[in-house]
Amino acid sequence: MNKTKCYKASRKHTIITILGITALALLILVGIAGAAQSSNVWFHKGSELMSSEKYNEAIKAYDKAIGINPKNPNAWYNKGLALVKLGELDEAVKAYDKAIEINPQDSKAWYKKGNILSRLGKYDEAIEAYEKAIEIDPQNSNTWNNKGATLAKLGKLDEAVKAYDKAIEINPRDSDAWDGKGVALGNLGIYNEAIKAYDKAIEINPRDSETWYNKAVTLNKLNKPDEAIKAYDKVIEINPKNPDAWYNKGLALAKLKKFEKAIGAFIKATEINPHIKSLAQKN
Repeated sequence: MNKTKCYKASRKHTIITILGITALALLILVGIAGAAQSSNVWFHKGSELMSSEKYNEAIKAYDKAIGINPKNPNAWYNKGLALVKLGELDEAVKAYDKAIEINPQDSKAWYKKGNILSRLGKYDEAIEAYEKAIEIDPQNSNTWNNKGATLAKLGKLDEAVKAYDKAIEINPRDSDAWDGKGVALGNLGIYNEAIKAYDKAIEINPRDSETWYNKAVTLNKLNKPDEAIKAYDKVIEINPKNPDAWYNKGLALAKLKKFEKAIGAFIKATEINPHIKSLAQKN
């Protein structure tokens, strides 16, 4: 009889213990779920503030989200975006690093980190970040394009052309990649191929004054002043306030001995930017 009583008491104790552990586990899970939900509320608040261009307030909201859930990679990532908008680039890199620490497979965070490192002039580190992004998502043409631009800044022009080609292979309508390839080829002295690349960029985006300008400069190097003038005219049509286009148009006109028109172009350049005046007088 005593054995039966002991068994029942022991069983009752076990059941109470199990119920207690289960209740505690449920409370913990509810707490975690509540914290996650609360963190997401602040995250969405931050995103709304970002849309309204209230970047300082957005950062405060993201910090609230991170305070509740430090393992929220999206909050760290978006905080990085807001910091970039405020020009706080070093802090943005730290935020992206936290996002990457939590989720090393976030190709977007690696890509954004690469962009900021490139802006900071840390080109080798930027390349490393782009390569990590490419390893995770090799079909992102923007990453290949920006890697190409950064390689060009390092003077690695052949590698830059290959990166631009990869971007173009993924997205043949990427006018920035065609333009970047043109610049790299031009710097390599491969002017005719550079013109072909600029023409492709212009075919895709005929209102990009920068590409027209790059094409004009390259035509000048090929000693084709007539064609260069036409390209400068396109630049001026799109952006009449570009002093370099007016000035270089003047140089091309002078090559053709059209001195009166050249002087007119130089005057326009100096009206827009008086600092060009000494160069115009010298030429």
